[in-house]
Amino acid sequence: MRRLRTLSTVAATIVTGMVLAACTATPGVPDADGAARTTATVVVFQDLNSIDPAQGVDQNSANAMHNFFEGLFRLDERNLPVSAGAAALPEVSDDGLVYTIRLNPASVWSDGTPVTAHDYVFAWQRALGLPNAAEHQRTLGFLRGADEIMAGDADPSELGVVALDDLTLQVTLRAPAAFFPSLLATPAFFPVPEHFVTAQGDAFATTSDHVLFNGPFALEGFAGAGIGGDWAYVRNEQYWNAEAVALERVDVCVIRETTTAVNLFTAGEVDQVVISGPQVQAHRDSDAFVVDTTATVGFLGYNHDHPVLADQRAREAISLAIDREALTERVLADGSTPATGLVPPGLATSPAGTDFAADAGDLLRTDVARAAELWEQVRADHGFTELTLSLETFDADRIATVAEYLQNALESALDGLSVTVTTNPVGVFLDKTGRQAFDLYLPTWAATFPDPSSHLTLFGTGESTNWGRYSNPELDALLAAAQTTNAADPQARWADLLAAQEVLVADQGVTPIYFQPSTLLRTPSFRGVEFRTSGPAFFFGNAYFA
Repeated sequence: MRRLRTLSTVAATIVTGMVLAACTATPGVPDADGAARTTATVVVFQDLNSIDPAQGVDQNSANAMHNFFEGLFRLDERNLPVSAGAAALPEVSDDGLVYTIRLNPASVWSDGTPVTAHDYVFAWQRALGLPNAAEHQRTLGFLRGADEIMAGDADPSELGVVALDDLTLQVTLRAPAAFFPSLLATPAFFPVPEHFVTAQGDAFATTSDHVLFNGPFALEGFAGAGIGGDWAYVRNEQYWNAEAVALERVDVCVIRETTTAVNLFTAGEVDQVVISGPQVQAHRDSDAFVVDTTATVGFLGYNHDHPVLADQRAREAISLAIDREALTERVLADGSTPATGLVPPGLATSPAGTDFAADAGDLLRTDVARAAELWEQVRADHGFTELTLSLETFDADRIATVAEYLQNALESALDGLSVTVTTNPVGVFLDKTGRQAFDLYLPTWAATFPDPSSHLTLFGTGESTNWGRYSNPELDALLAAAQTTNAADPQARWADLLAAQEVLVADQGVTPIYFQPSTLLRTPSFRGVEFRTSGPAFFFGNAYFA
């Protein structure tokens, strides 16, 4: 079994003057007995922030957790749910509120104990009782009683979920939601073992030694949030379908520089690395080049308590100053496309079969002259000639390029404006945005589940993901109608969500900038890696070497 080399082992390995990271693999080379390889090495650019399903709200953590935890369902290539921890799709009551789900009787935890319906009940009640419970309003909030529990007006035991027996779960929603089974594939709905969590106490999920797993892999090497370092997925021999898991191990290396990671790939040291910008242009014709469609948007967020940024004209001026076509085609040049709204194409289709982004049309434009006009009005009314705004973002090559473009574009178009960019480790970025310690912030957001509300409800009043504290009663009313009044009327609900996006973009509650693809290099013989437009990126449970 191959393992990560230590830094001392590779200290002498130099590529373009840089010491290569502690990753090793031999892509395309079979094991000594001639059998296909069973160990892969992949690169990520961010540390693993959490391994607790109730705590991991960032995309990197969610991607990782799909490999070592398993919920009731997974999503197929059409974003439709297929059975995993459940034995079959749910039975749904005529009113669309009650879901009865039979569990897979073969599913066990990595200590050999069965996964039961009680583990799901415990996990969901626990998540709503934690200090970060509000972060799950967009997912667990579909359950009856969840909002009352988060508000402190009800006990977690009153949540609309019960274990009818060890293998039967009954879930009651506050309103119909046709996509709810797909939502059950997200980490917020994963089970955790009550017996183990209770025994671990505050130590639960602090490291990979303090977690049990029910997915195709177990986790090794996670030393704790914020500590950094590499980790590995190791085949979970207790997994109910372990015989179908071809890989014995996936080593995950944290390498922050794309050039270093690509050099490792070219040298045969790793099997997969995400690339962007010039690297895409350089490798587009390679047999190793892979592009996947995502439902990811990069946007500019605002501190709405800032006296200038609270003025809609200031936000509109910023949006109008951004040439999204120039940014994506000439600066990024990696397959990214100009944002037309907040919701990317390929995420959801209407009852008539049309794409949400297509139905919405292009809601954004560039007009530098109008931007300058509005900005002059803002300067006059707020009584300033010069203004410095802080822009917070996180470690990633593509996002750094976008931040630099925004800094130059805004300073050039808007007289007297200076933008200072701070690039943070992702954990620090999440901490700062959660504390509203910014003027501007630049994230990317990938859809959690295949519905426009996955993006739009981020900015409802009081949402934990609404880091800038944006509030618009018209938006709130449309989102509420989509989730309640019109929840059982697909066409009316679709219209509500289209109108909600129009309100958000017209008000520039946030400013959508670009839609982001997934572009990477992958060893051609490394196949079966699953990528979804919503939910997990890079699920290795069905991966193998040809």
